[in-house]
Amino acid sequence: MVRDSITQNIPIALGFIDNIENVKPHLAGEKLSYVREIAGYGYARIVQERLNGTLLVFIQAEGKVKLGNLKSSQTSYLILEAEKKPENHELHEKSLQWVGLLNQILARWIHNHIPDQEQKQMFLSGLVGPQEIVGAFATYLIKDYDIQQMVLEMDDLNDKIKVLYRLVESNEVIT
Repeated sequence: MVRDSITQNIPIALGFIDNIENVKPHLAGEKLSYVREIAGYGYARIVQERLNGTLLVFIQAEGKVKLGNLKSSQTSYLILEAEKKPENHELHEKSLQWVGLLNQILARWIHNHIPDQEQKQMFLSGLVGPQEIVGAFATYLIKDYDIQQMVLEMDDLNDKIKVLYRLVESNEVIT
């Protein structure tokens, strides 16, 4: 999937599955009830290929999509219909202050948890704006998967920042 995405310059959407035991075969045109409808998507970059063949992949976030019906299961991965979901990225003044704090916390986390300098630099270089900061913060520093998904599903960046800031205030993030 990752190599196909890179060679064909096609983004990857990452959907959340609540319970892996619910995964079952489907036919093209069917809805996958076990995958959450809203997913983040972006373009993959291979950071490292390990001796055992596994890949360390960085996905540069582009936005979010609403996943639709199964288009194909003829590959080792599923291909679903997807529709881009618009978001409000116009920030309020208070959100600008809060996103600065979130960025500081995220940068500290990156420096403390990613020892490889090349990987660290790749991660930091992907944090080009508030959307990327918020997406990475929610993905890596929020403990609860349901809260991660709730933040992803919000359509206003200001709301996302407010929720993440409140989680920081209540010590509900990984530091």
